[in-house]
Amino acid sequence: MHGHVTGTDRRITTPSAGASTLINLPNRDRFEQLAREIFASGWLTNNGPMVRELEERLADYLGVEYLVLTSSGTLALQVALHALGVSGSVVTSPFSWVTTVSSLAWLGLTPLFADIDARTYNIDPRKIEAAITGNTRAILATHTFGNPCDIEAIDQIAARRGLLCIYDAAHAFGVDYLDRSVLACGDASVLSLHATKLFHTVEGGAVVLRDAEHCRRARLAVNNGQAADGQVQAPGINGRLSELHAAVGLCLLDDIDAVMTHRRQSAEKLRLLLASSATGLQQFNPLARVNHAFFPVVFPTPELRETAMAALTSAGFIPHIYFDPTLNRLPFIGSGPAMPVAEALSKRILCLPLLTAVSQEELAAMAEIIAGICPLEEYSARKTCA
Repeated sequence: MHGHVTGTDRRITTPSAGASTLINLPNRDRFEQLAREIFASGWLTNNGPMVRELEERLADYLGVEYLVLTSSGTLALQVALHALGVSGSVVTSPFSWVTTVSSLAWLGLTPLFADIDARTYNIDPRKIEAAITGNTRAILATHTFGNPCDIEAIDQIAARRGLLCIYDAAHAFGVDYLDRSVLACGDASVLSLHATKLFHTVEGGAVVLRDAEHCRRARLAVNNGQAADGQVQAPGINGRLSELHAAVGLCLLDDIDAVMTHRRQSAEKLRLLLASSATGLQQFNPLARVNHAFFPVVFPTPELRETAMAALTSAGFIPHIYFDPTLNRLPFIGSGPAMPVAEALSKRILCLPLLTAVSQEELAAMAEIIAGICPLEEYSARKTCA
């Protein structure tokens, strides 16, 4: 492949044409072939052959043993917490998508926040210990923007304090840590397979678990508590993925290596182009191979972020703000301690559209806009984020 994936997206090379609105679409002919097979069989859901094939292929591709597909990433996290029997309070990051904390609240668990590292944007292991109480039973850490946490430090804390460790890996499809999938870390990891992700099933998610018993509990949970023989063995919900959603995933999995190669090349180019601006970039875990699922840029001030947001949008790009407000400031959480690092970052960070169809010209255009707003020579290194 030469920088793009044939059959999966339309090439639009001018920002004004709206290239930044594109998502990674499956090869239409291949999808229609699979859809015809589904219609011919009449098997639309309830753990059909395409769901089973996708689970097997994903487990093989990702190098994990126990993987259960679900109807969303949110539900995947809830199922992981249920399968592990988590109760009481859970230490988590304030800098993550809302479902990280809403899943805890939904299950009657109490979130306890530990601030993040200003360089990696991940939960700071040094802050975790102080957040743990006598009622704490787990750590829920997010691999923010697909950048693996300090896994060794977190796992050591969990082992020393007798806590379960769950990783919100919604952004971390295809990410490796110490030459194996980052999804194999901890007691459980969860993926989002939403349409905005590198690999997706339109709507969907996946739970990756360490042992067979937890996997059995997860399968029961997503199937209304029913075992393979139809007998109800436990409380459950309908969290099943449909055959049509699985068909999208099967199509996209065929091309995912080319998609990730193009994304890495684009990200590396954009990092070089932004060297002439006073923006800060995320510091990657040196033990990992990241997927560049997102391209966060940190501006010296909140005002410059807003200026860049307006300028990029006017030029036809669609940047996104993550995660403002921080989770500790959500109204249903209640009052709690301030998270100064996360809260400051949330006001200055902007994710640039780095999609499968992005061109070299678009990368240069984005970098030029940003450099014009905060040129390197006008801002000292102290005002930027490393």
